[in-house]
Amino acid sequence: MNKDIEKIKNKGKDIYYEDGFSVFYGHNNIFLGSNIYLVDSLINAGDSIGKVTIEDNVFFGHGVKILARGHDYKKFDRQRQASVTEKPIHIKQGAWIASGATVLGGVTIGKHAVIGANSVVTKSVPDYAIVAGNPSTLIKYINRELTLFERIKKFIKKAI
Repeated sequence: MNKDIEKIKNKGKDIYYEDGFSVFYGHNNIFLGSNIYLVDSLINAGDSIGKVTIEDNVFFGHGVKILARGHDYKKFDRQRQASVTEKPIHIKQGAWIASGATVLGGVTIGKHAVIGANSVVTKSVPDYAIVAGNPSTLIKYINRELTLFERIKKFIKKAI
C-alpha cells in the first residue's frame, strides 16, 4: 500500500491508485469519496482552508495535479517562498480530470464535468461542462437541458 494513501484518514472505499501517486502536504485535509481512480496524481492540500474534497466516482488520467496551496505573488524573494496561500478545491461526483491537467485552489469542478488533457483550471467549472486549455475555457455541455436564456441565445445565433 502507498504511504500517502494510508495517511489520508477521510476516505471511502474502492480507491485506486498507481505508483507515483503522492500527497505533497495536507493528508488530514483531504476528503475522498468512494470508487475513485487517482492513478499517479499529486495532491497538495493545506492546513485549514486548503481542503481538497473529491466525491464518489471521480477519475483522473495520468499526471493530474490538484494544488490547493500556492505562494503570494505580491511578495518577493524569501518572503514569497515562505508565504503559503491556501484555497479549497471541490471535485464533484463523476467528474473526469484528463491526463496532465492541473486544478488550482479556489476551484469547484461540477458534477460529471470533463477537464481536457493538459488543461489548467483556474475558475470553477459548472456541472456537465467540458472545459479545456490553458487557462481552461468552456467547450460545451453534455447531457444537460439548456436554460430558457441559453435556448433564446442559441435561437438568435441561428437566425443571424
